[in-house]
Amino acid sequence: MSRILKTGLLLALVFGVVWLAVIIWWQESRTLPTGTDIALYLFALPLALIAAGWAGGRIIRARREAKAAPAPAAPAGEEEAAPAEDLARMVVLASTARAALGDDPAAIHAALSKHQRPALDASLKNAQGFPIFSGRAEHLDTVALREAASAEAGGDGSLPDDCLRAAALLSEVVETLSQEARARVLDKDEPRRDEDWPQLQLELLLPAEWPQRARMHAQDRARDAAVWVPGRLDVRVHNAPGALASDTLLRQLAQEPLNETSATLRLVAAADSYIDAGLVQDWDAEGKLVSTANPQGRVPGEAAAGLLLDLALGVPDAAQPDEPPVNAVALTLSPTARRATEADARGAAGEPMLAELTTRLLEQLGQRPDAIRAVVSDADHRGSRPLETAGLASAVFPALDPNQDCLSVGSACGYTGAASHLLTLAIAGETCAQTDAPVLAVMTQDPALRTLALVSRPIRPSA
Repeated sequence: MSRILKTGLLLALVFGVVWLAVIIWWQESRTLPTGTDIALYLFALPLALIAAGWAGGRIIRARREAKAAPAPAAPAGEEEAAPAEDLARMVVLASTARAALGDDPAAIHAALSKHQRPALDASLKNAQGFPIFSGRAEHLDTVALREAASAEAGGDGSLPDDCLRAAALLSEVVETLSQEARARVLDKDEPRRDEDWPQLQLELLLPAEWPQRARMHAQDRARDAAVWVPGRLDVRVHNAPGALASDTLLRQLAQEPLNETSATLRLVAAADSYIDAGLVQDWDAEGKLVSTANPQGRVPGEAAAGLLLDLALGVPDAAQPDEPPVNAVALTLSPTARRATEADARGAAGEPMLAELTTRLLEQLGQRPDAIRAVVSDADHRGSRPLETAGLASAVFPALDPNQDCLSVGSACGYTGAASHLLTLAIAGETCAQTDAPVLAVMTQDPALRTLALVSRPIRPSA
């Protein structure tokens, strides 16, 4: 009875509003309505509005029911045939990073906790001649780097500034992690001959758009910086066409079959830089540079980061005698998901897909959401990216403090391109060490693809 009464009142309200509006319009325009006008405006118009509202309500209810409806059951036998989602797992012995905020993950983490942001760069200016914001690593001297590169190349100083700076950051990362690897070998037993040293393989990720001479320069600098027996050092250079190139490489390494001749020690490092006056001018002309007129533009940044992996420790083998060192971390990469709308599209908003991916990852690993003590993302200021991370934390980790427990690497370091993924993992590893609890790393730099990584304290190889 109450439903009929509500429906009647709603119909009367629609007719009343339409009649009042039409009559006032006729009076103001001094119109003498005909029989057709009365039938059209006083009866057909309110009935059309009522029909449109009824149809719209049916469509909305149908969409809600479709979303809430459970997925159809799989045919018999198909559930067993469908493979489960694979998670890439590995053990990280050490990690490090270089960026505008500091020369190690601890310094960068401290700056992120204080919500530091990129500063104005007097050396980089837009088309109007005003300084722009940038994430510049202040300890690098571009002039000195160019002179050194010119001397090594016999007078050829044609390498772009961004390539020189990224190569310098990369060599610093390689030096630090190779020293870590060397210390771990010496802690066990000092090899008496060069042949007794384990093989160390450098996996270097460099931007795909770099010229070949820049790639060779970076490779040579990394090889020279490695503190390792030269005859036991291998170098592989990989193209990094996007922000998730290192994610793809890590998955490949996790699945790589090992044999007696395989190098189980892998130093994975990536570097990228956009601190270059010519590149900034190109961004400005293309509408990619952040400004008051273009708040969704990029802030030029630069960084290098790396992980030292022991692939043998990531192999599930209960008979294996070695265990991860106490200060190592376990890294688990989630499957990759795709947004329905690209994050750079106009009007793009957060999507529930990221929360669903996180929930599924935690369930697969047997982790409770309240055990996660922090969320570290590569998000910057652009578009929906910070909103995605904030929405994820609110939906899955409501106990986390969004100001202290949710760190956004990109918002403080600027756009770091190919280095952003490993940089985020390095900061997540530092956060895990400081909190002594699992940390979730969220990757949002790619316009469409999303992936996660859970960083936790040491696990046994059989886990």
